[in-house]
Amino acid sequence: MVKNTEIRQTKKEIREKYRQIREALSPEIRKSADGMIARRLFDEPFYRDARFIYCYASFKDEVDTNEIIEESLRNGKRVALPRVRGKRRMEFCFIKSPADLKPGFMGIKEPGPWCPKAPAPFKDTLVLMPGIAFDRNGARAGYGGGYYDTYLEGHSECMKTALAYSVQIAPEIPDAPTDIKVDMIITEEELIICSQDFRETR
Repeated sequence: MVKNTEIRQTKKEIREKYRQIREALSPEIRKSADGMIARRLFDEPFYRDARFIYCYASFKDEVDTNEIIEESLRNGKRVALPRVRGKRRMEFCFIKSPADLKPGFMGIKEPGPWCPKAPAPFKDTLVLMPGIAFDRNGARAGYGGGYYDTYLEGHSECMKTALAYSVQIAPEIPDAPTDIKVDMIITEEELIICSQDFRETR
């Protein structure tokens, strides 16, 4: 059995490797991929059927979410983004427009203090998750803060989907029992249904 300390060390190495890979993408390639990822998401029934979109505000070289946020608001969906409340603690808050987002924790945009707190995610909620690397089993190497693992604990009924460039898909990422896996991954090249794709590659 892999110990948690070994998992943390391996994830640290994976983060560093895939962070460099992602950073190496040119602005042109990233912009093109961002558009394809957004369109692929908009075409999926699970996006169209979701009443609530819990998204993240993209930062630096993450998959850009600005178009996704704006289109979801235009479509009348309730859109919420995270606001950090302390170590490993965050809450999602509803916004009415991108103007409600202001620089917050580590300079990442967050809903302003006037934005109401959103309820815990449930079956009508699509949670779009950031990360540095993912595998086809749904394991995720995030940024090491544990915010999503803590927030999503006990909320398995919501749809958890990662947005990633194809170069962020790793062969395997070790995971601990407390790690939250994603159900699907959308890249510019494909939709990965994690449990299905994992079975097919075993």
